[in-house]
Amino acid sequence: MKRAILFLLICLILGYFAELHETTSTAESQFLAKGIDVSKWNGDIDWGAVVASGIQFAIIRTSFGWSNRDKFTDPKLVNNINGAKSVGIPIGAYHYSYATNPTEAIWEADFFIDRLRWTSWEYPVCMDMEDKCQLRLNTQQRTDVALTFLDRVASQGYYTAIYSNLNWTRNYLDMNRLSKHDLWIAQWNGHCSCTLPYGMWQYTDFGSVPGIAGRVNLDYSYKDYPTYIKANHLNGF
Repeated sequence: MKRAILFLLICLILGYFAELHETTSTAESQFLAKGIDVSKWNGDIDWGAVVASGIQFAIIRTSFGWSNRDKFTDPKLVNNINGAKSVGIPIGAYHYSYATNPTEAIWEADFFIDRLRWTSWEYPVCMDMEDKCQLRLNTQQRTDVALTFLDRVASQGYYTAIYSNLNWTRNYLDMNRLSKHDLWIAQWNGHCSCTLPYGMWQYTDFGSVPGIAGRVNLDYSYKDYPTYIKANHLNGF
């Protein structure tokens, strides 16, 4: 009798996890587009090979920091913009933040806006907030920095998002205050554990895409960003 009960419990547990896995896999398969995010670290990209491989969007690093705009503009920015557009790949942008107070956040945002004006962007323009220099701040201060940056960029007619990893969204940022901006979540895993609404998910930093030497970050998008952004004349459209 005990063995029968134990066997029944094991079957129920296995069935639960199988159902959970199936549900998760189904939800994660419902992405609208598969993309990459790139910077100078990905070198010279053969964008023709990238689009032929099935990549449908790219998020391009524009810049980082604030104190020297020439030095802190991604050296591959122009090549990546021109390369992606030449083959019809829709693009978004991101700025890597080192800001530790609202004043620095404004400086970074204005630098980012200046680089965004170089072209139009079909996907969100994002603040990448994850640097260790920001860990010395408390949650309210970090959130103040992020909100200052994002609000400044959004005020200039851009569709904004914050990029951060699962740990930061759970422990280092007040995501309720940031909820008016989209979330681009990073979790390098077979499934995304984020319970917050998110528009994009960076699911690996170890992807392989024809046309890019070495490994590249891979992403899913769950929203039809190009249609919305163009219809509402955002991001330079």
